[in-house]
Amino acid sequence: MGRCDQRSQYFLMWVLCDINAAYVSFIQLFNPQYDINSTPLGVLSSNQGNVIARNQPMKALGIKMGEPHFRIKELIQSSNGHVWGSNFTLFGDMSNRFHTELEELMFDCHRYSIDESFGRIDSTMAPNPKSYALHIKNTLAKNLGIGVGVAHTKTLAKLASHAAKLNEWKAKTNGVAVLDTPLKVDWVLQRVKTRDVWGVGSKTAEKLSSLGITSGLELKNLNVVEAKRKFGVVLSRTIQELNGVNAVELKDLKEGRDSICVSKSMGKLVSDLNELKSALSSHVSTGSMKLRRFELFTNSMTIFVSTDVFRSSQPQLSKSIQVNLPFHCTDCDVLIKYAMFSLSQIYQEGYLFKKVGVIFNQLLSKNDHQQLNLFNDSGISNVNKKTTVSDEINSKFGNNVIRFGVQGFKQEWKPKDGLAPKSYTTNLKELPVALAK
Repeated sequence: MGRCDQRSQYFLMWVLCDINAAYVSFIQLFNPQYDINSTPLGVLSSNQGNVIARNQPMKALGIKMGEPHFRIKELIQSSNGHVWGSNFTLFGDMSNRFHTELEELMFDCHRYSIDESFGRIDSTMAPNPKSYALHIKNTLAKNLGIGVGVAHTKTLAKLASHAAKLNEWKAKTNGVAVLDTPLKVDWVLQRVKTRDVWGVGSKTAEKLSSLGITSGLELKNLNVVEAKRKFGVVLSRTIQELNGVNAVELKDLKEGRDSICVSKSMGKLVSDLNELKSALSSHVSTGSMKLRRFELFTNSMTIFVSTDVFRSSQPQLSKSIQVNLPFHCTDCDVLIKYAMFSLSQIYQEGYLFKKVGVIFNQLLSKNDHQQLNLFNDSGISNVNKKTTVSDEINSKFGNNVIRFGVQGFKQEWKPKDGLAPKSYTTNLKELPVALAK
């Protein structure tokens, strides 16, 4: 499967849809006064300290990922650019809408990341792959700057998406590239570096360069057996994919997940234990919601706290503790109890803490059977009724309408959000308003 049958004209091809600068695109969609193609736009971290997303004009200014905001603030202003803070409720909802819409347009869909989705099309639904890919793009695009790549393997689809988004080719591709012939594949591979090929890391690219292999086409022509011996199975599979052989297996986001971490730098330095408990319990609540979304359960948590390492004049402390639960669980009330006990064990007075967080380990999926000990029957984990009802209410009336008392209400520890965009799609009070004259 995967190649065209010249006799029946039947094909089965992979499609990759990828949003350019997703966080920027999500916000700009509701702020059309900024042109995403010409105005430098960016998104800052949850504490508004560092750049975590940039559009192409901002990249052209030389602003790098992770750049501290205070260093580039004047440059952005002098370039008539703009930055927003983060709103992960908005980002998550927009991402879900993106994936949900795509699942109506393709089959065998895989939510690869927040802004990327793989799927398949065939000749029954798309007699003309290019036209159908344009239909997908136009259905979703609006102002999101989506690139669509279509090819016979997942790696080639990723390559096609990369080619579709390149500025120098955009006038011809119109944001869509279909690599359905060896000639088209080789034309693109000859013009991209090995580091731009999906599955080739920076260190591997350097090692390949030392062997005189710098382009995607040279990588495609590398002997698979030799590549496996020198670089391992991952690169050998990449080479097979570049040659039209499906060799890479995709996993949904919930599969293969080893841990879930929730942590944010607080908006101020905190010394009070109760305020730390408020922050940590909120992180545990968020983490437990992620567990339930992916139908996962945990029986091990790591709780950690740390001071501000950049304030060297102040006493420094960084501590963590791991606690094992007697059973796998995803219920917020249970996880918060264990987290609060753990925090009290590592908390020390006299320190100003900047960060607190939780990591859920030893994750099992919903259908994994467990046996607690020799004298217990194995079974299937379930969410308790109280958690289910709370989730339904919060889903209907807004996040954290129901919360635990330890989470508090003022939550003065929260990161700065003065630049954060509104929750345009999840909060009725923050719906965008258009005025007509």
